[in-house]
Amino acid sequence: MNLSQVQGLPQEETAFPRRFRNKNPLILRQIVSPSVLEQWSSHPEHVSQALNQTASGAGAREGEEPLLPVMVAEDTKNFMDNPQFTKKIDMTAREIVARVLLQKQRREQEEAVMEVLVPQLEVLQEEQHQAQDDLMVAEEVAVSIISSASSSQLSLVSAATITSTTTPTATEVPNICPLCENQDIDNSNIDTHTTLQNRRFYYRGMVPTTLYDSLNIPALLTSLSLPQTTTSFANAPNKDLMRIWVSLAGATTPLHYDRCHGILIQLVGRKRFVVFSHEDTHGLYSYDGISGPGHASKVRGLGHCFPLPSLSAESKDKEYQDHLEENMAEVQRRWPKIRNTTPWIVDLEPGDALYTPPGFWHEVTSVDHSISITVPWDMDADELQSVPRHMI
Repeated sequence: MNLSQVQGLPQEETAFPRRFRNKNPLILRQIVSPSVLEQWSSHPEHVSQALNQTASGAGAREGEEPLLPVMVAEDTKNFMDNPQFTKKIDMTAREIVARVLLQKQRREQEEAVMEVLVPQLEVLQEEQHQAQDDLMVAEEVAVSIISSASSSQLSLVSAATITSTTTPTATEVPNICPLCENQDIDNSNIDTHTTLQNRRFYYRGMVPTTLYDSLNIPALLTSLSLPQTTTSFANAPNKDLMRIWVSLAGATTPLHYDRCHGILIQLVGRKRFVVFSHEDTHGLYSYDGISGPGHASKVRGLGHCFPLPSLSAESKDKEYQDHLEENMAEVQRRWPKIRNTTPWIVDLEPGDALYTPPGFWHEVTSVDHSISITVPWDMDADELQSVPRHMI
């Protein structure tokens, strides 16, 4: 596995062909109405009310908002609903939304301000450089007409003045990998509720009724021509099994597979998938069911080994490429058999979706603060007769 060893995924054309059932992943671009995306990305109060619909009501005092169980990762990055990897804390919907949507909006506003300020800073820096040049010329004239001792003092004072007023240039800001810049969160062992609330978290809950209705999920799935079956094994799609996922940037669901078909629909922010066929299981270091869940892998950090397509050409410089290659080298050092595998790299934007067949391994990283939903459905009787070996 290397930076160039990445498969291209099939794209949606006119339908969701039956041949993709348990065969290959499939990207579905822009299947969500822009009005729904805008509602969920720009209206925090609406999102808070919707998340409250997913609450059981447990833990909240009378007259207060219900509390939602949120996962906090032991290593601050990797989230599995397993006590070996995460602990649970309670947060209100408003607290969750404040961290996910309001911080996202604040960051976007700061970026907009920087777009204006950086050019202005560059102009000021240029003017400062010109002033420094003028001052140096003046010093040279002064040196020619005053004593060497006085000129030495003048040079020292001038140099000190220039040094103290120099402003860092925009190019001195380090070029940080967008995925890695979200990893520097305190991994403190202080086990207080306040401390845990300030760390990266992941919320998983039932899909709110209002979201289910606004997406019109039955019609949406019908429009994708999902495979139909009449067997008693089919339970697709079941609203009670659908989930909403709310996470902070940098949160990762480690490499794992599911025993069902599934579509993830991206609503807010971006998500990166690294997907492997079940045929690559031999190189993916699955847990033994004791040290970790049998459907999960020990491999970490795959999403940090490949460039993000949204980066500008200026960002894809040698320093960034070296950073990716260092990440890849570390992954291959720790898990050498992964060299013999071939991943798909999938980057979802808001409104996009990804279909993943049963048994296909996938790691999922929130590039931005993110909201998604998953729609699973069971294998049919024929598929259950020929599941991949690692699922038995």
